[in-house]
Amino acid sequence: MPAPLPLVSMTEAGDPSHVGQKFARQQHLARQGFPVPEFFCLTTTMFQEVARPILPAIERLTATVDRSSQQDIRRVAEEIERLFVEVPLSAEREASILEAFDRTFGANAVVAVRASVVGRALGESEDSESDPFAGVSSTFLYVRRDALLERIRRCWASAYTPEGLIYRLSQGREVRGLTVAVGVQRMVPGRRSFVLFTCDPKTTERRTLIVAGHGIGEGVVQEKVGVDHYFIHPQTGRIDRQLGHKAEMLCENPEPGGGLLEQPVPEALRDAPCLTDAELQRLATLAKDIERTFGVPQDIEGTFTEDGTLHVLQSRPIAFDFRKIRVWGCGNVSESFPGVTTPLTYSLASHFYEVIFHDFQRRMWGADARTLHEHGPAFQNMLGFIDGRVYHSLSNLMHVNGINPFLAVTSMRDLEDVLQLDASLVIRLPGHRESFPNTASYAFALGRSAVGALAATVSFQRDFEKYAAWWRQTLAGLRTLSLHREDPLVLIHHFRQVWREVGNWWGLTLINHWYINSYYGLASRYLRKWTGADPSELLAGLLCGARPDEGSHALFSAVALAETVRADAALSKLFAEGTAEEVWSRLASGEVAPAFARAFREHLSEYGDRGVQELNVERPNLRDTPWELVRIVQSYARTSVTRAELRTSDVLRRTEAETRLAVLLKGQPLRKLAVQQLLERLRTVIGLREDSRFWRGQLFGFSKSVFAALGQRMAERGVFASPLDVHYLTLREILDHFEGRSVTRNLGELVRLRRREQQDNQERQPPRDFTTVGSVADGIPRAVEAAIDDASLLKGLGSSAGIVEGFARVVKDPGAVGSLTKDDILIAKETDPGWLFLMLASGGIVVERGSMLSHTAIAGRKFGIPTVVGVAHATTRIPDGARIRVDGSTGTVTVVST
Repeated sequence: MPAPLPLVSMTEAGDPSHVGQKFARQQHLARQGFPVPEFFCLTTTMFQEVARPILPAIERLTATVDRSSQQDIRRVAEEIERLFVEVPLSAEREASILEAFDRTFGANAVVAVRASVVGRALGESEDSESDPFAGVSSTFLYVRRDALLERIRRCWASAYTPEGLIYRLSQGREVRGLTVAVGVQRMVPGRRSFVLFTCDPKTTERRTLIVAGHGIGEGVVQEKVGVDHYFIHPQTGRIDRQLGHKAEMLCENPEPGGGLLEQPVPEALRDAPCLTDAELQRLATLAKDIERTFGVPQDIEGTFTEDGTLHVLQSRPIAFDFRKIRVWGCGNVSESFPGVTTPLTYSLASHFYEVIFHDFQRRMWGADARTLHEHGPAFQNMLGFIDGRVYHSLSNLMHVNGINPFLAVTSMRDLEDVLQLDASLVIRLPGHRESFPNTASYAFALGRSAVGALAATVSFQRDFEKYAAWWRQTLAGLRTLSLHREDPLVLIHHFRQVWREVGNWWGLTLINHWYINSYYGLASRYLRKWTGADPSELLAGLLCGARPDEGSHALFSAVALAETVRADAALSKLFAEGTAEEVWSRLASGEVAPAFARAFREHLSEYGDRGVQELNVERPNLRDTPWELVRIVQSYARTSVTRAELRTSDVLRRTEAETRLAVLLKGQPLRKLAVQQLLERLRTVIGLREDSRFWRGQLFGFSKSVFAALGQRMAERGVFASPLDVHYLTLREILDHFEGRSVTRNLGELVRLRRREQQDNQERQPPRDFTTVGSVADGIPRAVEAAIDDASLLKGLGSSAGIVEGFARVVKDPGAVGSLTKDDILIAKETDPGWLFLMLASGGIVVERGSMLSHTAIAGRKFGIPTVVGVAHATTRIPDGARIRVDGSTGTVTVVST
């Protein structure tokens, strides 16, 4: 192989070990057709030739430098720079450099001269993926021919600038064996310059971030001038602006050798956007294209000249230290665990996640015990408890899902949709190609996981039927237990036994979620492509008409009780005039018709685990507060709703949607058949999901009963004052108390502390999504959500078609609401399956969180209630009692009057 050339042109550059990563990337961009100013490069071979005579002195200086003394580091840097300034350069080398300058640019040109430091390994080199070393090597701008050689010498010396030495030494990096490539590039007279990040460098979200200011890029990069910030959403193209006051800019000094000159920005431009919408969209496209060509998120520098020509000056990887970054979100998990909750609820939820995801990975591709153990911390930390609220640790949740190479390739974007992320996340998934040592090992793992997914698909229906049978049998056995009479250790035995078996079955629910995400994604894409219509609006009707699920049976049972009340004069009078507690007292004492009392108790027995916030352990089950069922029946009895009407409405919406689909796909029988088959599968798996959610409520209902009994024992023994205090301990702390592992006897004081903390947490309003870097405890945002002044028009995601106008009922605690009517629009942060009774009584639904596949959206579609989800700050922007209009097709909510 021939020796590397000491000087190469722009088209010859390429090997990062010879030209540095900075110029290798510029050459790659130029080859791909990006607008890179022309350049030539002095390779590391020339550096080695020049540095050979002074290398012993350099090594002596770097070996003896006092790493703890900035003064000594600066002294060493200055001596090394002097060595490079004085080292002889042959006439032949000088001539070759100047000849390249004349040939490339012309003798009268001005150029930028930039260094790119190359370490002993590429990972220790400037602009590496793990550590960019940005800003520690030298750059000289507006360099003329007569100053070129001197600037090149100073670039060679910049491997040992004080900043470079401090940077390397502080990280324990090697400072010997460094080489430098120097790029000489045509100077572009930028008038508006920018730094562009293809994803948010702080949060890892895939929003394009552009920082722009007037003048050349040096002012923007080094934050010497005022700038604008632009955030461009990758899917919608929405642009959020934070405009700065831009009073000054850096420009060329007309005096030769005068460096840069700070000049005032014209008055009219100082507070106006630096970039137009068209330019921002152009840069967003550029960002996608450059990231695609390199395969990783990029930090890009560029400029526009006076005539609007775009130039790309540099692109480097964004370096993330994923060991420190945690991305948090409550958009999806808050549907199950809303608002401020207790340590027991959080710890049980975290245990549930760990158990079922273990089973999921085992079933999907046969993950063995060693693999699950290696990723144990991610399984154990998928949920966080922040200011008393349950959050997804999205970093760990996506890590766990991404263990499987097949899912890492095929399903992460669908998972992001389900998690209601406003933008994708950049995350190093263990199942991605870069996590494997070579292509062969990755291909083997990918093939194995694909085969596992196929096997899970083949056996899924049979396995789910077995799972359903197992749970019904298990539940029947649990209902024969007298938990309040059992010894604490026997209670714990029952609890552990049930949850051990949960870990052998419940992963099937996550496989079912995978099917939902996949089928929904395919259906949306096909409908958009083949019909040109809004897929969410079509699917709102097409997903109706499925078989009744377990949750629907609970609803129909409650409606049947209301129908009986309306049909019986005595019952109608009792339910209309009495309070819920009074009616229950009459029921319990046998003062109502025996048939009705029996039906009421049968509902409590069969559906008594379904209720508002049913997964929150501190919320009692419906069977423990039967007057709440009275309240529900009273609400339905005031309306004319019937089971037949609900079923007819569901079928009618499905029929209307299918008629429209037939028109849109007229003359396309194969496409119509494909969509129909896909929709039938989607309706089936959504039904299975609702069944398993109902069973999940029963599982948590059993667990509540166990902890209630354990709390009673602890109160009887004087551990704390009330049985309800058990909610302020974690699952592990409760079990440890009875099993001899408790680290404190003073659990009562711990309960009192946590009660005070819960009261404090009620006043906090942490954001929906945020990112922490480093210690999570130190990085939680404390800003309180503020109402937005202009509340006349709000936008969200239309999830159930229809237009309704009524009075806003802002509900924060569903247990405190007596009833709603069809004139009321339910406004909430989020809902869970226990809200279904309240939702059905309302005329429309608006929630701050949710997606097209959330429970709120599905319930709205199923029962024909106009619904809009994902409306930011709805509970603060919409006044309680205001008259509002909800359009479930367009996703708009209008405040008509207050």
